[in-house]
This record gives sequence, C-alpha cells and structure tokens, in this order.
Amino acid sequence: MLKVYKSGPHGIRTPLSYPALWPLFQDRITLVDRPSRADLCVFAHVLDIQDAPYEVIADWRARQPPVVLLSEEPFWDTIWGGRPLDPVIYVETAWGALPVRQLNHCTSAIYRFRRIPYYLLTNHRFANAYRYRFARNAARPAADWQADFARRPVDLTFMFERRAARHHWVEWPGADLTGLCSWRTDLTEACTTGVVERLGQSWQGGQSRFALSTDWHMDKLTRLDGRARLMGALENTHHPDYITEKVFDAFACGSLPVYWASPGHRIHELGLPEGSWVNLWGMTPEDGAAHLQDRARQQDAEAVREANVRLQALFSEPQHWLAERRRVQSALVAELEQACARPA
Repeated sequence: MLKVYKSGPHGIRTPLSYPALWPLFQDRITLVDRPSRADLCVFAHVLDIQDAPYEVIADWRARQPPVVLLSEEPFWDTIWGGRPLDPVIYVETAWGALPVRQLNHCTSAIYRFRRIPYYLLTNHRFANAYRYRFARNAARPAADWQADFARRPVDLTFMFERRAARHHWVEWPGADLTGLCSWRTDLTEACTTGVVERLGQSWQGGQSRFALSTDWHMDKLTRLDGRARLMGALENTHHPDYITEKVFDAFACGSLPVYWASPGHRIHELGLPEGSWVNLWGMTPEDGAAHLQDRARQQDAEAVREANVRLQALFSEPQHWLAERRRVQSALVAELEQACARPA
C-alpha cells in the first residue's frame, strides 16, 4: 500500500478525492493524516504548496519524501504555476523552497484518455445525464431538428466565468497549450448581434451555480435544454487532452457547441461531423463573433443528428467507461510509485 498525505484546500480536486474514483485506488493507496506517516505528500495547486503547513516542511527536511503536485486543471498550472511543462519545479514556501514533481496534462499520462475524457469520470452524474439525453437526441430525425432550431428563442448562450485580465492569455506553442479565459471573454463581449445570453454570477451577479445545494450540472442541462441555437463551450485552457463537460453539455442540450480546437486537439478524434459544431481556432474574438453571427442563421440539422448518434454510441456503452477507469487507475498508481522510486 502506498501511503499518501494529501493537503491543501484545493485537494478536493484530484483523482484521489472524488467518491466516484476513490474505489479505483483504495486497494493500492492509503490516505494518512500526517506527513511523517506518508511515502509522499500530494497537493493539487501550487498555492497550496506555497502555504504548506510547517509539519510538511519539517518532515521533508528530516526525510525528504517526494512532494507531488497532482493537478487536473491546466488553468491552475499555467496561471499560478507558470511552468506547466517542467516535470520538476521548485516552489518557494515560508520556510524555503521545495522540489516538487509535477503530474499534470503536460508531464504525465494520467489525463491522456482513450475514449472518455478524464473529467467525465469524476462524477457518475455525467454518464447518467448523457446516456439519456444523447439517446433522446439521436432518435430525432433531421426535419425535427430543423424545425426546432427555427423556434429557438436564443441565438447564442454563454455560461462561464468572466475573466478579462490580459494575464490569462498565455501560450506554450510546443505543447499546444493556450490560456483562453480572456479570449473567450472578449468573444462574448464582441457578440452583439441577435439574441445573446451571458449567464452566470460574473455576468449577472447573484449566487454561483456551483453553490447550488442540488446538482449544478443537472441545473445547467435543464435550464439550457433546447434553448439556444449555439452554445459557448470553450475551455478555460486549450490542451490536446483537456476536454471537460462543456462541449458535451452543448450537444446534450441540442445546441451547436462553440469551441476552440487546434488541428492537434483530440476533440477531432471523436469523429463529430464538421457541421455539428463551430471551431473558432485561429480567429480573433471579433472574427469569431462575426462567424457566429453567420452560423446562428444556418444549422446543419443532419450533422447535428449524426453527432448525437455518435455520442450516444460512445457514452451508452459501459465498457468504454470501465476501460477508461482502469486506464486512470493504472496510470496514476504507476506515476506515484515512480515518484517514490525517483524523488524530485
């Protein structure tokens, strides 16, 4: 059994933290309550390492166990970490620098999915919601889709955090890694033609949808189902292996997803018809807004139907989910064992 001490407020966002994933590791990994009892210390965010409790530093000075930054979020790695491509980084703390092994989208195979993107494994609600909605959507003929698009009350819906600060635009071209938060904010503000919705706390005020006592994901799907012709699905960060629920939510709601994907992005491996989604890669926010204005007037109903047929086949097969869970299990345990064998 590998003994792991997990620390920091962002620690709820690691593969070891989700009830849906923990059963994969409980026979190989034990979580301990003190760093002195651990084979290695795991953090999810560089800020948590910077603010690490003294007992972590004291134990490292005494034994030098591996310290691992196990990050599932490229946004954190690029904006706060600043060195997402480095397998080992040194993080300054109040008691000196710590050598840290990074396990993220760029430095490990943990998130390199085969069929089902990693984030969809973190909660069973994704499988349950998509199984129903893609089956429903796939059963609709193209003529029904076309008539439905004509009745939609909204041309374009955006739902994400408004982040306009320029420091969000960062690039590592060799890794096909780009921060998109400010770009997609500029795009949203540039879309002024037609009926455009900008939803969420940072646009409208009020309560964050993540603070809902019920299922925030189901709330989103229910609220946006059949509402808009186009739906913003742009990630906060572009990386070939990083695909969250956003693009699948748009398809599940019967909208054309608006995305940003380079030719090397793995969304292209899903085999979705070109006319079923909108790719703004390589455009300025102003050019993207003009392109969306045109696409709001025309939808390829047959391409939308075919995309939902393919997504139904992908998400309705339990073996796809089981195989992906086994892959994550093997990759994560192997990476942590290697970190113990070869500390930073």
